[in-house]
Amino acid sequence: MPGRIREEDLAAVRERTDIVKVISGYLSLKKAGADRMVGLCPFHTEKTPSFSVSPSKQMYYCFGCGEGGDTIKFLRQVEHLEFAEVVERLAKEAGITVRYEGDTPAERRAASRRQTLQRANEEAAALYHRTLLEEPEAAEARAYVQGRGIDQATTERFGIGYAPRAADFLLRKLQPSGISAEILVEAGLALRDQESGAVRDRFRGRIIFPVHDLSGRSIGIGARSVPGDREDGPKYLNSPETPIYHKGETLYNLHRAKGAITRSGEVYVVEGYTDVIALAQAGIDSAVATCGTALGEGHFRLASRFAQRMVLSFDSDEAGARAAERAFAFVEQFGVQPVVLILPEGQDPADFVNAHGADALRTLAAEAKPLVEYMLRRSVERHDLSTIEGQSAAVADSLYLIEGLSDPVRQSEYAHMLSELAGVSEGSVVIALERRVSGRPIEVQQAIKRASAQERVEREMLRLLARDRASFDRLARLLTVDHFRSAQHRSLFATLITTGGDVRTFVERADDDAVVRDLSALALEPIDGEPNIEYAFEVWSRLQEFVLKRRSAALRQQLQKLNPTTEPTYDELFQQLIAADGELRRLREHRDVPAELRP
Repeated sequence: MPGRIREEDLAAVRERTDIVKVISGYLSLKKAGADRMVGLCPFHTEKTPSFSVSPSKQMYYCFGCGEGGDTIKFLRQVEHLEFAEVVERLAKEAGITVRYEGDTPAERRAASRRQTLQRANEEAAALYHRTLLEEPEAAEARAYVQGRGIDQATTERFGIGYAPRAADFLLRKLQPSGISAEILVEAGLALRDQESGAVRDRFRGRIIFPVHDLSGRSIGIGARSVPGDREDGPKYLNSPETPIYHKGETLYNLHRAKGAITRSGEVYVVEGYTDVIALAQAGIDSAVATCGTALGEGHFRLASRFAQRMVLSFDSDEAGARAAERAFAFVEQFGVQPVVLILPEGQDPADFVNAHGADALRTLAAEAKPLVEYMLRRSVERHDLSTIEGQSAAVADSLYLIEGLSDPVRQSEYAHMLSELAGVSEGSVVIALERRVSGRPIEVQQAIKRASAQERVEREMLRLLARDRASFDRLARLLTVDHFRSAQHRSLFATLITTGGDVRTFVERADDDAVVRDLSALALEPIDGEPNIEYAFEVWSRLQEFVLKRRSAALRQQLQKLNPTTEPTYDELFQQLIAADGELRRLREHRDVPAELRP
């Protein structure tokens, strides 16, 4: 492990990092208050935003799954990075040189393994790009790219390249810069022969499309053979899964497209890299593609962070059907509406936009069928509707599409649509659906445990303490652990006292993830009243009232067990009861904010 990062460098990185800017690179945030932005949580599946970010506190918290912390914690979780890796990246973006205490070169090399793999992909992509632009061997590849309507500026923007046929091109070019054969193999850029142990380039004689993560770092390669090339092998070849490249969680071009997607609320999902590039060149900057793998849950989760509408654009009805079937499994899980766009005459998106322009594609996209409707039509069309048996089979085979919908309005409307498509009465579809549903065990929603009145007040007080230093300074000295009955709230109160009112700094330095989550929640949860001193005193008064009631009840219980004439402690306890009841009465009669709470 690397040595400890110097405290002054860590403080500088945190000071110059904007959490809203960083998190906006991974999901769409919308303003929801003076100091609150919300979006869909990247750490769990949800359809309603519960992920909250505070610009002033530089903290985040998800009210759905309970994850929370600062910018460094967010990047560690979302990209599965080590602490030092995150700090190094943020420092680089802020122009800060991070220094370590007590580290060795070997420890630093171990900590930077991922950066080395990224550098290998980055330098390989740069070499391939220069080869396409400059080398005679790439003439056929350049002709193919130009034949696809891709101009020079777009070629440079997307870093399109060409991998020479030589088996040792990368090995020769990158080893002098310190990238070994072992690194190339681990990065998926080279292959090792199982028998001889010899290493050779993975990509040879192919057009190269670099793949990036959401931060714009090179993590993989997509490659296509040059039409007419004599090399054997598959038409398309992609980097394998590596420590930095996970195909099921990567969408090609999303790092460039996420801004346009957020602005429009719409993402185009196409099949090929050249489709993405052609759409971007035509002015549609919100297109992405999967990286040689089927559309899956990870892709939906990524898209739902930025878009509300997902246009699945395919060049054949059969490809659209396959994608739709895969997409239907996730239609109820994510807050994005998939629609299916099948292009006419078997054209792919690149061909269509080159022939008809971006506006024509946008028009078709606006008219694209919602996923459920598309699948209903496909399901019904497979049957002979000229017979009663065919109509019945069409309804029976389609009911699962409606049954899985959680919204009763959509269920009702699609049941009506199915009846019209199959040529049967709506009532018969509804009866069939009810019979199908009633055959399942009825799921009874578990009752939500409601916090007691005191627990709610305790939580509100903890929020006020965590809100800012001024609230803490005014309230903390009037409180003790006796004001909190819940064991969790007692623990949180003790932790807040430890922070000295500086919750943000405490969170930044805390090693305990549970503590970080709990404090982040308190700092970002909205309070129930107006954030002023009168409301703070009202909350304290209610807590104090609970304390006095408990004290009075305990004293009465003790006194009931004692003989007033023979027990020497009776009089003392009785005086304590009178004092407690008197303080409770005065608290209820006088609600003015005392001087000690005033600024």
